[in-house]
Amino acid sequence: MKIDVLGCSGGIGQGLKTTTFLVDDSLLLDAGTGLELLTMERMLKIRDVIITHAHIDHIIGLPLMLATIFDQHKEPLNIYARPEVIDALKQHIFNWTIWPDYTCLPEGSPIIRLHKIKKGDKLSLQDKNIEVLPAQHPTPTVGYLISDSNASFAFTGDSGINDELWPILNDRKPDLLIIDVSFTDEIDELARLSGHLTPSHLREQLAQLNHDCKIMITHLKPGFEDTIMQQCHQLLPDKQIYRLHHNQIINLSSP
Repeated sequence: MKIDVLGCSGGIGQGLKTTTFLVDDSLLLDAGTGLELLTMERMLKIRDVIITHAHIDHIIGLPLMLATIFDQHKEPLNIYARPEVIDALKQHIFNWTIWPDYTCLPEGSPIIRLHKIKKGDKLSLQDKNIEVLPAQHPTPTVGYLISDSNASFAFTGDSGINDELWPILNDRKPDLLIIDVSFTDEIDELARLSGHLTPSHLREQLAQLNHDCKIMITHLKPGFEDTIMQQCHQLLPDKQIYRLHHNQIINLSSP
């Protein structure tokens, strides 16, 4: 399984893109500003989009991509998200005020099909099994566990302390965990209020993980990336912890 990290930052700036992962060229996991790195040809290969939540940094690329490929797409894109996220897209984005309503364009054969999912659902898309994971965030949010015949990875989405997640991961044993650690330990209160982790929270959470897997940190706030990673390594010296980078390509296979 190949993961193209088009965006993994908790903000924007020169060289920074927000959460956008492209899996095996045709499955899009979140639709942040990283979508602008794709050529038209690569956008047209995307068949399914799974969204964690409706915050703008995770969906902003979707309406722009749809406008870009509108005249050339051959079949609808399937978009999967929680009911609240689907409702937010319809009410606040595809409403003819912010953006054209692509749920009914072109007439008779809309460019997108919206599918409501919930925590615990299991999907089969493109020879992959996708499990919808619990997440803890101020807005309705999920994570995803994506697996094929060779490997699997879990993405927490934007999530703070999430004790419900770990028994699931202990059972599924993903090869890779991509987890949100947005703030340094000095920003503990804001992290808790906004539904993100600090390095100390990460240590507490990983104490519940009973199998070894590669751990990659995402959604780091701009300007604090090095400090966050230093604190993670100091607190968890025995763990394989790495920073996720933009334009990184992860070729994932089981050991």
